[in-house]
Amino acid sequence: MGEAELVKLIDRINKGDQKALDELFPVVYDELRKNAHHLRFKFRQQETLNTTALVHEAYLKLSKADLSQLQSKEHFYNLAAKAIRQILVNACLKKQTDKRGNQPNHLKIDDLEEHINFTEETGTAILKIHEALEVLEKREPTYGKIVECRFFAGLSIDETAKILGTSPSTVKRSWNMAKTWLHMQLSPSAA
Repeated sequence: MGEAELVKLIDRINKGDQKALDELFPVVYDELRKNAHHLRFKFRQQETLNTTALVHEAYLKLSKADLSQLQSKEHFYNLAAKAIRQILVNACLKKQTDKRGNQPNHLKIDDLEEHINFTEETGTAILKIHEALEVLEKREPTYGKIVECRFFAGLSIDETAKILGTSPSTVKRSWNMAKTWLHMQLSPSAA
């Protein structure tokens, strides 16, 4: 699909055309799947993190969201990154709740978060990253967006720059600063 057709599709989504979102999904599916696969390998020991399940759950979340302000394909990827982050955090929180002996809610067939299983170590790591990222977002909202794009969506420096409307060099510099800050927050000596 060419850029002009994509712009028309996004315009239709902005006007509330749900079928346009259904048309957009196949266009971005391979990229989302590649990004989710990239995220999976950040947690190498996590064999039950299903790339396809993540992408489909992200699509379900996005299909229910208000996309009337969608600006570009990159903006869609940014929203997908937020959705993937939410899915992972919700799955980790659910696992913690289940481990404490609380009975899970009845299983919904379309709720793939229920089927994402993490090792305790991976779940803890994802929640620590999420908590640190929440602090970072309060201090430097742009850094939080960069981490979301780069870490959760696996977007490149150039793609992230396009989403944020800034230069790749600014994103690269900010990404390095954000990684350093997060590393300091997540290191055992930070406790």
